[in-house]
Amino acid sequence: MRRQPWWALWVGTVIVTVGVFSSITLAETVFVQAKTAKLRAGKTSLDRVVADLKFGEALEVLKKEGNWLEVSTAAGVKGWIFANKTTTTKPSGGDDALAKLGKSFRRTEASEVTASAGARGLDKASETYANKAGITQQHRDAVDRMTAYQIADQEVEDFLKEGGLGEYAK
Repeated sequence: MRRQPWWALWVGTVIVTVGVFSSITLAETVFVQAKTAKLRAGKTSLDRVVADLKFGEALEVLKKEGNWLEVSTAAGVKGWIFANKTTTTKPSGGDDALAKLGKSFRRTEASEVTASAGARGLDKASETYANKAGITQQHRDAVDRMTAYQIADQEVEDFLKEGGLGEYAK
């Protein structure tokens, strides 16, 4: 009986190993990048909502079909999400995003409270700056009105539906 050369055994092992590992797919993780996102039972905006997702929440991609991703949450809830509501990199932000932004603009260590208060209206430091820069009270009031204005999540959702935008695009 003739023995196989050593390299034939090695090549065979490599082929089997490559075959095994090519059948294993590494799960892709995406993150919710929208302020509001719904995990749905199907691939349309009319399907039942199975979970409300939070900004920055990690999702494991199970399948991609068109503009929709079938995903699983950390809690094991499976469903579909419109791909444009996700990103492959963890979004920065959250509750302290405005405070960090304020710090970067000032290039000094502002407190979390001071930086985020400045984004909502004029705090003491901002008011001092506005006085020195000669910003009128009329302009300050306009900034305060703009920063105080909030749009409810449902209003945004209704706007997207009515306009056929985002996940409601046809």
